[in-house]
Amino acid sequence: MNHNEFQSDSLQATAYEYLYNKIVNGVIPPGERVVEQKIVEETGISRSPIREAIRQLASEGLLTVLPRGGVKVYRATSADFKSLFECRLSLEPKAAYYAALRITDLQMFQFEQLMNEMKQVIEMKDINQLKILSEKFHNMILESSDNPFLVKIMKQLFTLITFYRNAIVNIPQRVEKGWEEHEEIWNAIKNRDAETAEKLMRDHLTLDYEFYISQNHE
Repeated sequence: MNHNEFQSDSLQATAYEYLYNKIVNGVIPPGERVVEQKIVEETGISRSPIREAIRQLASEGLLTVLPRGGVKVYRATSADFKSLFECRLSLEPKAAYYAALRITDLQMFQFEQLMNEMKQVIEMKDINQLKILSEKFHNMILESSDNPFLVKIMKQLFTLITFYRNAIVNIPQRVEKGWEEHEEIWNAIKNRDAETAEKLMRDHLTLDYEFYISQNHE
């Protein structure tokens, strides 16, 4: 790869991260058009890397290509959220199962640090920080499963689930209750009880989904 190719890839990654964060966090709301020229002016990045970033986001389902040209932020629906949940329910409990069997000593140590941090955040009632740590918890379980294909699939699902949650409903109190379930899942993984870890993760995801749906009045 020559210097120009490297620079192009770096600019595309920067443009992607910029747009991704604005979309997932709702700064660019569902249904709004994404205008290349506006992104050029906001970032100082040329059109070509921005166009590639937009193409990548469209392939991931965060942007919709319009029939007459241009793109807009995808408008999430409860039906899509349900479909995503069904995928997650099929895969993530298995990640917990394999994590209990394959977690390394270093990952154990990192998990203990994370759980201590989550406990402190609960005591401080910092719900926004707890949401961030909750996502980290699920990602660490994925990494501990030592299955690169499962990791790849689930990380794409996490992107969409975060986007859909922010677009449909955002309920802080569920995050706080979820901490107790996280602690139970971690104890099962720590004890290398794969079957219990799998069951607890399935129960956690089901409660999570049911709670969000109960709050959605779409």
